[in-house]
Amino acid sequence: MQVLKTCRSDWGVDTILKPKHHILKDFKFESGEVLPELELEYATQGIEKKDEDGNIENVFMYLHGWSGDYTSVQSLNDVIGSGKVIDTNSLYVISPTALGSPGSASPSTSDIRADFPQYTIKDMIMAHYRLITEKLEIKYIRGIMGTSMGGFQALNWALEFPEIIDFLILNGTSHCISNRMYGVYSLMNRIIMDDPGYNAGNYIFNPITAMENSANLSFLWSLSPQYYEKCFASSNEIISAVEEMRAEARAWDANDIFWRNKALLGHDLSAKLSNIKIPALVIGIKEDQVVDVPNNIIPLHNGLENSKIFVHNSILGHYGCVKDIKNASGAIENFMSSQKELTKKI
Repeated sequence: MQVLKTCRSDWGVDTILKPKHHILKDFKFESGEVLPELELEYATQGIEKKDEDGNIENVFMYLHGWSGDYTSVQSLNDVIGSGKVIDTNSLYVISPTALGSPGSASPSTSDIRADFPQYTIKDMIMAHYRLITEKLEIKYIRGIMGTSMGGFQALNWALEFPEIIDFLILNGTSHCISNRMYGVYSLMNRIIMDDPGYNAGNYIFNPITAMENSANLSFLWSLSPQYYEKCFASSNEIISAVEEMRAEARAWDANDIFWRNKALLGHDLSAKLSNIKIPALVIGIKEDQVVDVPNNIIPLHNGLENSKIFVHNSILGHYGCVKDIKNASGAIENFMSSQKELTKKI
């Protein structure tokens, strides 16, 4: 989001990833609905290392948040890359585009549009599981890092496939959403539904006003309160930033947002959290209003039997999960070093 450059101008990335695509046949959703073909987009970095049986043994997966795609991993180039804490010289990093996000199958990229099945977080990980096992023939994953909604997926990975994962890095995420988060994303979907042009998802033209208003709602709570005061010198500047965000949101698709929000709103692993035994690092930001420390980060840490917690400061609020990830590089390095089995095998 360009408006963030008001305070920071060094957020460029130095890696260009090339996407790959794979089509899953007869993908069955939790609802029971089946799509004959479901396309997934992904990218890889690093070099595969294989054991004596020919199995890739150095896989690390990054799962992006509510927005983004396979390229979102590049926003973490302070910790992921050649010679970085998550070193692509020793780890084979896979970054897929989530089910429901353009690039992978979604309402906007499907010819069935509003009839696209309503997917869940579990559907999102089952699609990636099939990609990993069927296309890439991977049997074991060293670690999974998930940011925000990507962390929702990482936790579901740990519940469904604990035997194939060494560890988790849970970045700005939680096992359930707070009441305030539920309210905000429900309101976003209400804005979309109430737009006269939405027509229950059967629109001819994408309802741009709904996308603009949804983006405003997101922008005005995703950063820290300090950011809005410190990084905008006047009311004119904040209005200019809002208008810039509105312009970017015109590229969003209403059904994609609506479907994704419904998947998010259904996320609650409270009753299952204690079943996760995989070592995990929980990372939070004190100024994060979206996934806040008292109601999300600390309960997640307390509910995981085998977890460490690291909380840092970022004026960027929730955006600090990626833009200020370097603050957590030491904690990530210490955590990964503590995984003795991992360091022995790599």
